[in-house]
Amino acid sequence: MKLSEFVGYGDRLKQLMRSVQAGRIVHALLFTGPHGSGKRTMAAMFAQAMLCKGDEPRPCGVCPACKRFEAGSHPDVRTVRPEKKTIGVDAVRELIDYLAMRPYEGGRHIAIIEQAEKLTPAAQNALLKTLETPPGDAMFFLISDAPGAILPTILSRCQTVRFSDLSVEDCAAVLARRGLPENRAGMLSGMAQGSVGRALELDKDNEYMALRERVLQSLETLSGPASVAPAATMLEDDKGTESTILEIMELWARDRMAVQSGQTPYQTFDQKRLEAFKLDGRALLLGVLRLRAELSSNVSWPNALEQMYFHLI
Repeated sequence: MKLSEFVGYGDRLKQLMRSVQAGRIVHALLFTGPHGSGKRTMAAMFAQAMLCKGDEPRPCGVCPACKRFEAGSHPDVRTVRPEKKTIGVDAVRELIDYLAMRPYEGGRHIAIIEQAEKLTPAAQNALLKTLETPPGDAMFFLISDAPGAILPTILSRCQTVRFSDLSVEDCAAVLARRGLPENRAGMLSGMAQGSVGRALELDKDNEYMALRERVLQSLETLSGPASVAPAATMLEDDKGTESTILEIMELWARDRMAVQSGQTPYQTFDQKRLEAFKLDGRALLLGVLRLRAELSSNVSWPNALEQMYFHLI
């Protein structure tokens, strides 16, 4: 993938890449933005470019260093990601010990920290000392969906690069360039609300479309008190997919609100179905928010779902 393929970011990222390669920038970059907006891909591209030994534009993708990076075997790169739910202080200390050694071949070390918001307080404090006085030419790439959970002292030592989702049209164009049929690209970009990464995840999820259809049929079944039980029964056996169900419902609610106010929904491919939908979009959205709160309070899924449906009708 090339920088020019990042729609809406190409020129800005090219300038940033030149600054990084020339050493005219802080030694830590923080990539933030919604899930699937390209943060991880961009961090990998910057890291590979800094190690690349080929011709411009870098990364060339064909030199030995690029090939080792793409294979995950470059000796001067270390990636840290959460084990279970957090990144502990031991993982950061191990990274610091690694960075203290001389680089094997790249002339610099690259440290990539994924989901940096999951660093524990102790881990963040340990990392802070290294960011203040980085060893050699070490370069840090932090990736986070929720930078608000990162200590201000760490944020102040990073240059932040913010990503956002694309428009549905631009997202569909990117997906089409990656080989997806035009109709499917348009459909997935709407479901992913312009997030290329999320759209690609949905494309590989063979069960998502069937679950989405079940959720919509369940909602469309609601017409009165007697319809609550059969409507809820359609989803009561979907254990483990509650968060996905709520995600589907929330997007449908927001799109229904858009249609009700004369705006364009994300899921334009389902415009007629949205227009025929009988429930109020705002009521459905509030119901989803209440349902999330109840689930976090350990209310059982079947009971919480039925309660939401009774409120809706």
